[in-house]
Amino acid sequence: MSEVDLGPCRGRTYDRGADRWAVILPGANYLPDAPLLWFAREAIVMAGYNVLAVWDTFDRKTDGQAWVDQRTQAALAHVTGVQPLLVAKSLTTLAAHIAAERSLEAVWLTPIIAADHPLASAVVAGLKQATRPCLLVGGLADWSWDAAVARSIPDARVVEIADADHALQVPGNVERSLDALRSVTHAIGEFARARPSES
Repeated sequence: MSEVDLGPCRGRTYDRGADRWAVILPGANYLPDAPLLWFAREAIVMAGYNVLAVWDTFDRKTDGQAWVDQRTQAALAHVTGVQPLLVAKSLTTLAAHIAAERSLEAVWLTPIIAADHPLASAVVAGLKQATRPCLLVGGLADWSWDAAVARSIPDARVVEIADADHALQVPGNVERSLDALRSVTHAIGEFARARPSES
């Protein structure tokens, strides 16, 4: 692991000498060492990728879209010459429009797609513009999730976790929370392995 300066924030690279990369974007206050992103990274590395993880927390006094765009663009500039797999959690699913513009495959963890959330329209618009496959993962007890919206996204594989909240944990049930983490990690690994290697 190496620390890198991405300009607007820090990053950490896990360079295994592979021919492909993944970029992991944090949640607003959910850093890449939190369970979902930690095990996402592990699954992706095992699938034959190098990983760049963006390391930052969101200042709620700033504009969310601008914050996400700056960090996403800085990370993508760091892994030039490849089409990385993008992995984002919650707030950083606002990067969906960048993934669409750059024809990136993506894993969207707890995307903000519930119609009553003020950010949902931007996330959903980006998801619907995509021309590459994506993986959408949400919990049925998550305020940000809408199953019907998730299923309306073209070329999306949808994974839902019963009773799981915004951290994809089942409150009060450690065993089911661990089962959820195992299911999500497996789905991410499968999705990553299905991508072709960079030529």
